[in-house]
Amino acid sequence: MYFLLFIVASILVIYSGIKLSDYGDVIATKTPLGHSFVGVTFIALFTSLPELISSIGSVTIVDAPDLVFGNVYGSNMFNILIIFLLDAIFKKDSVFQSVSLSNIVTASFAILLPLVSAFGFLLNIKVFGLINLVSLAIFVTYLLSMYSAYRTIDMSDSAAEGDEQEVSLNKAVFMFMVMASIIVFAGLLLSKSADAIAESTGLGRTVVGSFLLAAVTSLPEVSACIGAVRVGSPNMAIGNLLGSNVFNVTVIPVADIFYTRGDIFAASSKVNLTAAISSAIIVIIAVLGIQQDKLSKFRFGHISLYSVYILLFYVVYSVIIVRG
Repeated sequence: MYFLLFIVASILVIYSGIKLSDYGDVIATKTPLGHSFVGVTFIALFTSLPELISSIGSVTIVDAPDLVFGNVYGSNMFNILIIFLLDAIFKKDSVFQSVSLSNIVTASFAILLPLVSAFGFLLNIKVFGLINLVSLAIFVTYLLSMYSAYRTIDMSDSAAEGDEQEVSLNKAVFMFMVMASIIVFAGLLLSKSADAIAESTGLGRTVVGSFLLAAVTSLPEVSACIGAVRVGSPNMAIGNLLGSNVFNVTVIPVADIFYTRGDIFAASSKVNLTAAISSAIIVIIAVLGIQQDKLSKFRFGHISLYSVYILLFYVVYSVIIVRG
């Protein structure tokens, strides 16, 4: 029963997440914002909405903070793994070749935020009587990342070449709200069914959150990025992934507010500390790819050596989490 519920909720999240990204892109196109900025802010936020809603459900509908951390860090790991997938379908050359260095600003926060969150497993300091001090630090760092993105990314950057948007702004806003509502409903179903699957299979909430739930909630990013690469905009695709990683970690303080049974970090498994550090390391590999791949000609076919490193590191991470 819960497997069927998970499948139905997954289909709803995938479909509505993809459409949410589409309508969000229309809204961004019809407003004076460049697509590089949109990729690391609006599109990243839109496609990360499933992670947010399912994580809130994990601490409200079910008492499962491990699902939150598994979902956040697992989604971040999966997001960077998408770079390998993009590299495999980007036929011209390594996907890193067309990625601008401006994405490194966002990447630096995608590295910093999970490392900041890692301190939550070591410290237990409450502020305002509601959340861990680390949760507050995450939120402040996120605001700084958005300000940095605004200041450093060329706002006049044009959209990827393709068909002009025929959807009106009013319709896009309305349909965006409809799809967001579906995600709220489906995301809550996901958290409930994922918890039941973790209990019935004995896999544990961290494993289910890190792989099953993380993969499903990351599929909107997969669709949005593949679409961006196909129309010749790997820069926006990578920006979306890095921006999603930044936003995903910000799910933690939101979940911390909703978790009323104590400190959300203390209530979770310590294997999540390893996951936090791993999600920072894999972004570092991606940054090396952005910086160094233009200088390196070593390829596996047309696939970058750094994409292969990403794949190998993800495999190692998976083994550690499953055995942990």
